[in-house]
Amino acid sequence: MMKLAVYARVSSDDQAERGTIENQLEFARKYADLHQLEVVKWYKDDGVTGTLPLDARPAGRDLLQDAKNGEIDLLLIYRLDRLGRSARIILNSVHELESDGVKIRSMTEPFDTGDPSGRFLLTILAGVADLERETIIERLWYGANRAARAGKWLGGIVPYGYRVNSEGYLEVCDDLLPNTDMTESGVVRLIFHMLANKGHSCIKVADYLNALGVPPSYVKDDRKITRGKRKENTAGIWRPARIRGIITNPTYKGIHEYGKRSTRQREVIEREVPAIVDVETWEKAQQVLRDNQLEAVRNTKNSYLLRSLMKCQCCGLTYVGIHYYRSNRTLKGYYVCTGKQAYKGPMQGKCKSKNLPQDWIEDLVWQDCLAFINQPGEALQEIAAAMEVKESEKSDLESEATLIQNSIDDKDVERQSILDLFRKNIITFTDLEKQIQKINYEKDVLEQRLKEIRSSLKVDRDFSTKITNAFQLLTTLRNKLDDNPSFETRREIVKALVERIQVHSFQDEYRKRPRATITVKYSFSKDIIYRDRDCTNQ
Repeated sequence: MMKLAVYARVSSDDQAERGTIENQLEFARKYADLHQLEVVKWYKDDGVTGTLPLDARPAGRDLLQDAKNGEIDLLLIYRLDRLGRSARIILNSVHELESDGVKIRSMTEPFDTGDPSGRFLLTILAGVADLERETIIERLWYGANRAARAGKWLGGIVPYGYRVNSEGYLEVCDDLLPNTDMTESGVVRLIFHMLANKGHSCIKVADYLNALGVPPSYVKDDRKITRGKRKENTAGIWRPARIRGIITNPTYKGIHEYGKRSTRQREVIEREVPAIVDVETWEKAQQVLRDNQLEAVRNTKNSYLLRSLMKCQCCGLTYVGIHYYRSNRTLKGYYVCTGKQAYKGPMQGKCKSKNLPQDWIEDLVWQDCLAFINQPGEALQEIAAAMEVKESEKSDLESEATLIQNSIDDKDVERQSILDLFRKNIITFTDLEKQIQKINYEKDVLEQRLKEIRSSLKVDRDFSTKITNAFQLLTTLRNKLDDNPSFETRREIVKALVERIQVHSFQDEYRKRPRATITVKYSFSKDIIYRDRDCTNQ
């Protein structure tokens, strides 16, 4: 007697809830009764995608094993796409089953692998199933892209601080969180404020939110995570990685990137959404994240006062701190260009820059910082003189900017006049084209100059702000300074006063090792240049 089995599959939890797999099984029972067949085994893959190979599905794995054991002669399927949703998976499944002597028959399609014409038709139907799937996906993507460009939210976890309204658009959520007097959007603004304006780390922000009892997303939405086959509650706390995810998400500054997380190559669509923080705050928070990353010392064994401040002028890369063993087996710290450790940057091969002893360069810079804090008079006099020069230049630049803007407006009037002459047939099209090109060129030159002036004025305003804060900074730094300041205090002072340190290495014909000049650029003082001949123990 022929041993008959039925394989049924649905591809999503939604289909499983609607009972479509039961429809397949009921159809199989009626089919078996109609043809007087007896089903000995039933294989059900409930909520399993057809993009998985047959041996990767729970019931499919049992089916292949029973086929190898000779327990099945004929397999009934509702449709060919129940075996898979791509031609490769379908044909591989059929090949594996037929290798074990199992024939396959579709209950709704005119093929049976028991004869050559059925196998030929199977190949065609597999290709059709593959084409149908790809066509459906393509149509879905086109439709999703159109909706995305219109600004609709198309599924996925809604970012913290937002909700989806009845029309399917993202909007800021101002609802109060349970057991707190804060809103979701207020929590997001607090997170950005603590990083952008206070300079706190993600760890400190997470600790603060946990101390306040602010519920994170999974607790707020009563969601669970899957561990194995079970869904379990999360720990219900804020973690630093979650804080960082919020900070780096451009949605909060009003730009959502649809399709960015897709595992398949597809168009990434940028669309505007309601912003919770302004662009300036968002960008400032990104900079704080980068600074905190540079400042992280949990994985470092040694402390380097000038970390991230030193730049090599040979290859453009950053100097890092490294300790080497000397001949007497004692450790000595150096600042070394990262271009010497690997073939990086524009250099042909490794960078040949000078290694700088840590103690020597750190002591020079620290003594300069102390001198400025204790006796800032000369530096502040230079700053005041520079401010007077900049104020006089500012007036001239503003006047020039006004004249240029008027000239640009005149160019627009002039262009319109030329067009009027052409419409009246006073000038030819060739003359029109020449005159328009000339006007456009002159306007581009004026706009470029106006852009340069505005940039200079912005730099001056930033400089004025920095100078205004100079006295406040000095007062703050003096209060932090004591007889034996900690490394963290010294590091904070150096970062406040030193903009960057440039190391210019060059080859000396009388020495095998390179020489170097070090230019230290201070925020409120003139640049100071040191030479490595002042350094001992080279």
